[in-house]
Amino acid sequence: MRIIHFALTLPRQLDVLLSNIGTQDFIEGRRHLVLGVISQIIKIQLLADLNLKNTPQLVELVGDSKYSLDVEELMCLPPETILLRWMNFQLKKGGYSKTVTNFSYDVKDAEAYAHLLNDLALEHSNHSTLKVKDTLERAKLVLEYADKMGCKRYLTAKDIVDDSPNLNLAFVAHIFQHR
Repeated sequence: MRIIHFALTLPRQLDVLLSNIGTQDFIEGRRHLVLGVISQIIKIQLLADLNLKNTPQLVELVGDSKYSLDVEELMCLPPETILLRWMNFQLKKGGYSKTVTNFSYDVKDAEAYAHLLNDLALEHSNHSTLKVKDTLERAKLVLEYADKMGCKRYLTAKDIVDDSPNLNLAFVAHIFQHR
């Protein structure tokens, strides 16, 4: 019982939203509730470095004319928003014209990922990935290049084309960490 109490106390200290979950849910093994807490903790860990204190290079987003933010505004943005802005900044630098606004529908064709990895890891880049018409095949190639770049895979090619937002967010966060 003590361990379960600790399991509920720790997430609160990390600002994890614990709605409709209590000790009894852990005891009864309500998987969907427990997995919800675990996924929030993982997300917090993945996005922990998305701030100017831990990653001063993010200051380059301040000068991006698309968003015209000052440093204070950037520091107040949620980590997911900073990650999207970082991704779009990198894509724009590489000449990609589309804007990614989410970690689901906008990346499900794996095109943005192919451009991002080509721009960030020239030694592993393969522009033929962009010529692949089949989105599942393109997603598989993207994951192969991510592996070469040292990125752990939190998702499969099917997860990309099925637009799984949490897994795609984790993937982009990992690319950010290994850029």
